Amino acid sequence: MGSSYQVLNRSIRFSGRVQMRSFRSILGDSSAAKPILAVIVVLLLITSTVGAYAVLIAGSPDKGVEAGDKVVVNYIGSFDDGRVFDTSLWSVANDSAIPKSLFFTLRGNETKYAPLEFTVGGYQMITGFDQGVRGMKVGETKQFNVSVAQGYGPMDASLIKTMQLEETIAVKQTLDKAAFQQMFGHDPVTSGVNNANHARLGIEARYHMESNKVVVEFIPQLGKTYQVCSSANAGGWTVKVTSIEGGNITVRHQLTEDDEFMVRGYDKAGVQYGKGKLNDFYVDDIDVDAGTFVMNYNLEHKGRVLTFTVTLVSVA
Repeated sequence: MGSSYQVLNRSIRFSGRVQMRSFRSILGDSSAAKPILAVIVVLLLITSTVGAYAVLIAGSPDKGVEAGDKVVVNYIGSFDDGRVFDTSLWSVANDSAIPKSLFFTLRGNETKYAPLEFTVGGYQMITGFDQGVRGMKVGETKQFNVSVAQGYGPMDASLIKTMQLEETIAVKQTLDKAAFQQMFGHDPVTSGVNNANHARLGIEARYHMESNKVVVEFIPQLGKTYQVCSSANAGGWTVKVTSIEGGNITVRHQLTEDDEFMVRGYDKAGVQYGKGKLNDFYVDDIDVDAGTFVMNYNLEHKGRVLTFTVTLVSVA
């Protein structure tokens, strides 16, 4: 009757009687050594195969995200001052205690917020975000910064207008229709005497048409403040009339360096961009000593280092 032995939980059966011999006697008997060596080789192969398999299985649950993985994440995107500009989480978007950026807008109700799904390395996300989630494990939350180069790129210089904190304009002006539109943000009414407000300075004016020209006369009040560049979504800021002298009006924009990247405005005239115009902007780079400020029409996350807090929900 044959004998059987358990090797790594596998039964190995030998036909015939198994004779036990000392290892020294086997070494001296080449005919006996060959079968034994064959068995040893088989055992080594089995051991190495099972070992490799065990390492593979043990490593799988801890494998981090890599290129080609389809991932589902929740995220919060913020600026370096902590203001949130985007998120997948309704609990963050709808929490008024969490500071939001100038252009943050609710997408709608809770049903509009859900985890983000994308393929890592599939060029679906900005580079810094794609790179940032690599190595993450399910359930892990990670915070990382994204540089300008790996984010939304540098600002477009053509969308940056440097303005003077103190401006002087003539009380009476004669303008063509294009200049009028640029100053007041709309086309002139061609008949009668009409009223309008300077689009950027807020000062009231009367105007009428003479031939193809628009004759404008401003009606300023010394010391008066005007709310400017405001809309339903933009708070704008105020300007103050500081002088009316020699047929000129001088106004001062009531902005300080604390207002930098904190004030959103709306420009009725807008700036040309591609085939359309951009009207929304934010106030940036206020330099009180130089007497200047910037009206920046770039998207607010352009040209800025961004911070993302990401939680990995699942990997496929």
